[in-house]
Amino acid sequence: MNSKIGRINPTVKAAIHQLVIIIFVVIWLIPIYAMVINGLKSNVAVYTTPVLVPSSSPTIEPFQAVWSSLSRPLLNSLILVLPVAFIATFLGSMAAYFFYMLSNSFSKVSSFVSNFLFSLISLATFIPYQATLIPLTKLIADMGLLNTYWGLAFAFFIFYMPTGALLMSIFITAIPPRIIEAARLDRGSDWRIFSRLVFPLSLPGFISTLIFNIIETWNNFFIPLMLTTTPDMRLIPVTVQSFTGGYATLYNETFAAAFIASMVPLGIFIFLGRYFIRGLIALGTGGKGV
Repeated sequence: MNSKIGRINPTVKAAIHQLVIIIFVVIWLIPIYAMVINGLKSNVAVYTTPVLVPSSSPTIEPFQAVWSSLSRPLLNSLILVLPVAFIATFLGSMAAYFFYMLSNSFSKVSSFVSNFLFSLISLATFIPYQATLIPLTKLIADMGLLNTYWGLAFAFFIFYMPTGALLMSIFITAIPPRIIEAARLDRGSDWRIFSRLVFPLSLPGFISTLIFNIIETWNNFFIPLMLTTTPDMRLIPVTVQSFTGGYATLYNETFAAAFIASMVPLGIFIFLGRYFIRGLIALGTGGKGV
C-alpha cells in the first residue's frame, strides 16, 4: 500500500494537499462569513433567510448602529488586554526559565522546590476562574480597585501569568541545555542569559503563548463582568453580550457586534500566524516541560 502511495504523481499529491487546505480554510471562515453577511441584513431578513445566504439588499446600518456602543469598550479592551497579555507572557517566560534552572541544578532541594512550585502553578492554571470570582471581587474591592483598569489588570495577571509560565516552560526546555551551560561557564548572569540567549531562541514560543494569552484575555467575559460597574469601564465581551436582550434580540446587530469584537484577535492571529506555527514546530522538537 505504501509503495502505491509513493508512486502517486507529485503534481497530483500537491493538488490533493492544496484541496485539503482549501477545505479547512473554508470551514474556518464559515463563522466569519456568517457574521458579516448577517450583519449586513435587516433584522427581518435574518429571520426569513438562511444564515449562509446573503441578503438581496445588504445594508451597513447594523454596523453603524452598534459602533457607537462598541467604540468605548473596544478602546478599553485595547488599552488593557494588549499590554497585560504581553507583560503576563514575559513574566511567565522569566518564571519558566527560573524553574528550568532550578530543576536542572545539582541540588536535590532546588529540584524539589522547583517541581513543587511548578506543580502549584500548573494547578492554578487549571482552576476554573469562575470558581474564584467571588473572593477575587472582594479582594479587588478591598484594594479599592473595583471598576478600574488596575483592578482588571491585576485580576488578569493572577490568571494568565501562570498560563504564560506553564506554556513557556514547554518551549524553553526545547532549547539544548548545553547552550545554557556554556553561557553559565562564561559567567553570564541569569538575566543576561535569559535576555540575550533564552528569550531570542524561544521567541516563536513566546509569540505563540502571547497570542494564546491575548485571545483568552480578550474573550474573557466573567472577570470584566464582575469587576466593572459602569458602561465606561466595560470591555468588549460584556458589551457584545448586552445585545442579546431578555425579551427580544436584534440578531443583525448581534452579528455585526460579534464581527467587530473579533476583528482585533483575528487580525493579530493572521499577522502573527507564521510565528505561531513556528512555535508549534519548536514544541515538537522535544520540549517536555520542567
